[in-house]
This record gives sequence, structure tokens and C-alpha cells, in this order.
Amino acid sequence: MKRSSAITAPLVAAFVAGLAAAPAQAQEAAPFQPTPPPIEFLVEMAEILGQAHAIRTACNGEGDQTWRAYMMEMMSIEAPSGNRRSELTRAFNQGYRSQSRRARSCTADLAETEAQLAERGRMLADTITRIYLE
Repeated sequence: MKRSSAITAPLVAAFVAGLAAAPAQAQEAAPFQPTPPPIEFLVEMAEILGQAHAIRTACNGEGDQTWRAYMMEMMSIEAPSGNRRSELTRAFNQGYRSQSRRARSCTADLAETEAQLAERGRMLADTITRIYLE
């Protein structure tokens, strides 16, 4: 079952754009580096992206790298190297594996699951963006 990313991709794109813009705005307003959001928010976001990636690959094949690309973008902003990057990678892979075990093939209810994941991701993105803007 081939599905479009018309609903979920804009949410994650807005999240990634917000992450990119928020530090720049904070740097323009003040000469200090903003405090990054707590790792727990980023770990949850990484796990959600991993789950969504598992759904996409189950429904659209291994060639659909939509959610993995968003994860890579998030890591380039939030954790370009070091322990934070390792922790986010681990969370993404854990989300992918857990969702893959639940959904080995594409079913109609996976679209709803992906939409729920996207909504939770949007809420987290809003929270993370607000942290940067504080």
C-alpha cells in the first residue's frame, strides 16, 4: 500500500525548520549559545521517528527514507557528534525495531498509527522549539 507523506512530512519539516531557526534567532538576540533541550525530549523524538520509519518501509519499501532523512537532519542540528548522537541513534533504532516487530507488513491501521506518531512528534517539536525561544 503506497501512501503519500502529505500529512506527516510538513509537520516534521516544520519541526526541523524550527530547530534550525530557533538557535539562530537566539544567537542574534544574545551573544550566547542557547541551552539545548533536555535529552529526554530528543530521545523520544528519535524513537518516534524510528517507529514512523518502520511503518514507511513496511508500506513503501526500503527505498522510502523519509523519516530517516528527518532523523539525520535532527541529529545534524541537535547532536552532530558525541554521546548525544549515540543516544539518539540508539533511540531511533529501538523505535524502528519495536515497530517492525509489531507491523511486519503494511495494513490499513498503520496509516492511523503513523498519524498518531506524527501528532506526538509535532507536540514534541513545539515543546523543543519553545525551549529554544525562552
